[in-house]
Amino acid sequence: MTAPDLAVRGERILIDGELVQATILVHAGRISAIEANCDPTTSAGAARMIDAGRDVVSPGFVDLHVHFDNPAINLADDFHVGTANSALGGCTFVIEHPFSTPPTTTAERYAAKRERAATGAVVDFGLWGALTEPSLRELDGQRALGAAGFKAFLPDNNMDFPPATDDELREGLANTAREGGFVLVHAEDRDRLRAAIGHERAAGRIDCAAVLAARAPEIEIEAVRRVLELAEETGGAVHLVHLSVPESVDLVTASRERGVKASCEATTHHLLLDSDDFLRLGWSALCAPPLRPRSDVEALWRRLRDGVIDAVVSDHCPYSLSDKAPAATNALDGPFGIQSAREFALLFLDEALRRGWTLPEALALVTSRPADLCAAAPRKGRIAVGADADFAVLRTGAEHPVNAEEQFGPDRWSPYDGRPSTLQLISTIMRGKPVVLDGRLVGSAGSGQFIPLSAGAPAAVTDGGIR
Repeated sequence: MTAPDLAVRGERILIDGELVQATILVHAGRISAIEANCDPTTSAGAARMIDAGRDVVSPGFVDLHVHFDNPAINLADDFHVGTANSALGGCTFVIEHPFSTPPTTTAERYAAKRERAATGAVVDFGLWGALTEPSLRELDGQRALGAAGFKAFLPDNNMDFPPATDDELREGLANTAREGGFVLVHAEDRDRLRAAIGHERAAGRIDCAAVLAARAPEIEIEAVRRVLELAEETGGAVHLVHLSVPESVDLVTASRERGVKASCEATTHHLLLDSDDFLRLGWSALCAPPLRPRSDVEALWRRLRDGVIDAVVSDHCPYSLSDKAPAATNALDGPFGIQSAREFALLFLDEALRRGWTLPEALALVTSRPADLCAAAPRKGRIAVGADADFAVLRTGAEHPVNAEEQFGPDRWSPYDGRPSTLQLISTIMRGKPVVLDGRLVGSAGSGQFIPLSAGAPAAVTDGGIR
């Protein structure tokens, strides 16, 4: 029998939803065996050994929602900076949205983007396709290249990405009903938002309070309701991104009960920060939809606990300090986005533990559940025989404050700066090779691979259990 390339042993390894003592053997980047003990003889002959001791070994985190459009030197550099921060936060697989330059609205652009991005990526990645007027005839081509989902953006934007109309959503959803996959939607009602922004501007209000007034909860709720009606009408599948108010989640839950294929996600910033934080922090906490009152934050946590939110994501959206600076005097015009690829998972896990969750319960929302949702399972998101050997090694207990200066890249800022977390990332292992060791980035540009996602049912793991 061929000796394993890597053996990972520890007293707290997350397998099948439980932290157990085990030894994992890795061959050619995949998990080849899992033994239910930490006996050193099990790993004899392994080319490399990681003894995690009491540190937690989790599947590598899966982030369904990232934007890597900075520092904007070129796409490869953007992916290098973005995925390096993802790796430093424990992620081994991320999926990027189509708002690059140029927007990924055609199959040709999709193919070019995946090739250029791979030269910079530190961790494995997928790409969502686009659903907007220019891309309606390109859905099948993007699907064939690896897009399991297609992003529609409803409000006006400055990204050269035309907002989707109801007819375009209907056509895209009907396509997914026939051919597979799903539509991802940024749901804010365009007409109502236009009117609300115009009202605030006419009154001379362009500050953070104006953002909260213009992008009020009903702007999101109405859009979510309409999108779910279109999904029900067409039989297509829909995923609502970054829902920020509990009523939106309730609409998704009710539609599921009627048989609609609907899912949703929440961001760490909508779970940790609130509208008072936004008024205090200003531009570093400016996002769309905006941060909500504390009562909504608590209600989102209750729905998360009930299992009706499918994943927790970063919605990482980097901007340079010079890009963000104008928002200090005119928040109404943005730019909107919070960079958090490095911080989102550990801060979410820490907050969940503070609220009485078990670590396996919380880890599911950044590992197995998002992997299932995006059809990356069983390859990603689980520690199981046949899966990629992707691990995040975490130390628990002592508090470690977020330090924005530790981010990778030229623009280092965070609304979480100084916030403590009782979880610390020690190492990130991707396909059996370290990309972060002892908290230091060791993976290089190009070590990540593009992972095509199937729009159909995922394949089965050969063997998911411990021997």
